[in-house]
Amino acid sequence: MYYLLRMEPFTTLHINLQSGRFDHADRLFFSIGDTWRGVNSSSTDVKELIPEFFYLPEMFENLNKFDLGTMQNGRHIDHVELPKWASTPYEFVRLHREVRTNKLFLKKS
Repeated sequence: MYYLLRMEPFTTLHINLQSGRFDHADRLFFSIGDTWRGVNSSSTDVKELIPEFFYLPEMFENLNKFDLGTMQNGRHIDHVELPKWASTPYEFVRLHREVRTNKLFLKKS
C-alpha cells in the first residue's frame, strides 16, 4: 500500500488505516531515490519491490490531485520524484522492465 497510495482503492485503504487522513507527509512515498537510500542504509526500513514498478506508471503520478500534505522541510508532496535518468513515469517503467528482462540481469538472478 506504501507505493500505491496515489491510486484507488489503495488511497481509501491508506486513509482508513490512518484514522481518516493521510499519514504525515514525511512518511509517504515521494521519491524513488530517497526510498532507495532509506532501504539501503537502514536495516529497519524494509520495503518490497512490487510488480507494479514494471507495468504501472500511473502509480507515480497524483492523477486524482490528492492533497498529500507538506513535509517538515516545506516540500509539498504530489507526484513521485523519479531518478534523473527517467523523464516520465512511462520511461521509468519501460527502462525498469528493460533492465529486468536483460540477459545479463537474468544470468545473475
